[in-house]
Amino acid sequence: MATKQIDLRALLAQKTSGIVPTENAIEVIEAVERSVPRNLLFDAEATEFKPETKPVQGSSIRRLTVDEAKESDDEMTRFIDEVLVSGVDYGIVPHTSKPTLLKPGAEKILNFLGLIARTEVANRIEDIGAGYFAYECKVYVIDRDGVVRGEGVGITNSKEGKYAKSTGFAVQNTILKMAKKRALVDATLNVGAISGRFTQDVEDMNIEPDTPMGKNPEELRTQPKAPRHATKKQIEYLEKLMEQHNTSAAGMNKYVKQYYGVDDYRQITGVQASELIEKYKSLGA
Repeated sequence: MATKQIDLRALLAQKTSGIVPTENAIEVIEAVERSVPRNLLFDAEATEFKPETKPVQGSSIRRLTVDEAKESDDEMTRFIDEVLVSGVDYGIVPHTSKPTLLKPGAEKILNFLGLIARTEVANRIEDIGAGYFAYECKVYVIDRDGVVRGEGVGITNSKEGKYAKSTGFAVQNTILKMAKKRALVDATLNVGAISGRFTQDVEDMNIEPDTPMGKNPEELRTQPKAPRHATKKQIEYLEKLMEQHNTSAAGMNKYVKQYYGVDDYRQITGVQASELIEKYKSLGA
């Protein structure tokens, strides 16, 4: 038996064409439209964010006092130290002076600040014949009143070192997501005023750090690096996930013994802790 195709949109339009909203309903709808900033919405046809910077009145601009600025900075420092998890929200790249802010950490910081992010693909090159793809993304950070508080830019292309060995078609979606992620991290560093604490995601951007003063590059390449132990926050987060998934300490010790050669899960490295955390996260709640 053939399946009949129904155009639900046309059916809905037909059924509601004769409905006329009451005057009170019209007033309510108009009030809602006025209260929702237009730049929090997406274009109905293109489904792309249309940034519209809302003007800020001069009278609403006020400088922070020294005490207010210090309190704000102290709160952000406390949030970073007590909430963000090393290896999950930020990472350490060898020979860099500051930790690298990662996407999960950027999302947590924006949530802490009460801000939301909207992404626009500003420019794109999609050369199907050559298999070359490049994207420039902008992220606008917006408060609940619709005011754009900050923005960031991220660019990625398929000829970057980490993608060059793959065909452009195989990594097209990855390249677009990476551009969005870089823009998000850039915007977060700007709006959170935390460039002094974190740097951009240098590991993903393939930026080679400068050689430390007085060190031979060849010596650095051949010098073995001691693995870093998991941080206290990583272990605490791992134990929280273990509890959620009914994993006993004995069971975890058995697992790390088999796969990492470690008797006690509290002695694993930061990288190993990150792997275990990601495994749990992939299982869902």
